[in-house]
Amino acid sequence: MPSLRLLLNTVLAAAILTGGMAHAQSYPRTIVDDRNKSVVLQRQPKSVASISTFGADLLTSLGRRVDGLSTLNNKQSAFLGDATAGTVNLGEVHQTNLDVLAKLSPDLIIGLRNYTEPFANKIEETGKLLAFDLVTLDDSMSAVERASKAVGSEDKGVALNARFKERLDEYAAKAPKGVRVVFLWHWADVPYAFYNHHLTTHIMGRLGAVNVQGDTPTPQLKSPDSAAITMETLLRLNPDVIISFRGDDGPFPNNPVWFRLKAVKNGRAWRVGDQYIMSHGPIARDMVLREMAHLLHPERFPAPKDIPVKARATAMTFVR
Repeated sequence: MPSLRLLLNTVLAAAILTGGMAHAQSYPRTIVDDRNKSVVLQRQPKSVASISTFGADLLTSLGRRVDGLSTLNNKQSAFLGDATAGTVNLGEVHQTNLDVLAKLSPDLIIGLRNYTEPFANKIEETGKLLAFDLVTLDDSMSAVERASKAVGSEDKGVALNARFKERLDEYAAKAPKGVRVVFLWHWADVPYAFYNHHLTTHIMGRLGAVNVQGDTPTPQLKSPDSAAITMETLLRLNPDVIISFRGDDGPFPNNPVWFRLKAVKNGRAWRVGDQYIMSHGPIARDMVLREMAHLLHPERFPAPKDIPVKARATAMTFVR
């Protein structure tokens, strides 16, 4: 008579096999992406490439590896840690290396629409393309659900969204209100301040912060999600906290205005990782929520310890 352990192992193996067959039998399936294009997948994708961190973030959350990944400023995203070690480098996110992508020949490519649109026809010669607009919270939730469905993990995608919404509500209920904040992306030494509808600033608002950049002047459009801000305007707004992303290494360019700002004087001007810019995947948005809660309200929220060291917020430094 077989042992209970052997019997349980047999049942588990059968369940896994049956689950895999169920996924296989549920194909072909059609996913409508943000181009409003119906993308038909004949079978479950075995290999996936990611143009932007979103696809890699999602696959990691689903317990899978991504086969190819783009870079930002010739660097892999630090917040994904070792999960993307050994992946094929697809080149800069805004200009995919099409030769490398063709050689990789993935079954599915997941990318940002604004970065893939100029090359969509060439990309689609290589594999099926899902292109997403990733700006708002709704964009994040919808893309997670659709991309999870594309790779045969729709139930896990729904669960990831539910878990994030629950944590967001939990943190919002604990966060005090009133702190004034700006979220900046420094591009070619020009700071851009994000409007309220970007996911990161939405999280900021749920954490009780007032975004000094405010709402977009074109609320009917998701783009642009930010606008250039002068140092004089930043001084006039004088936020309590500054959160800044800069893709290049090294300190921020010097400007005497920095040292007149309340946030800099009080040690509350932070340089953050690219999860704040590309915050729409399950890992990135959760990291942003937990770390930003600490940056804004250190007395209420402890610093998360599971963020890779290179992706953690550090004090802004300047060229003197």
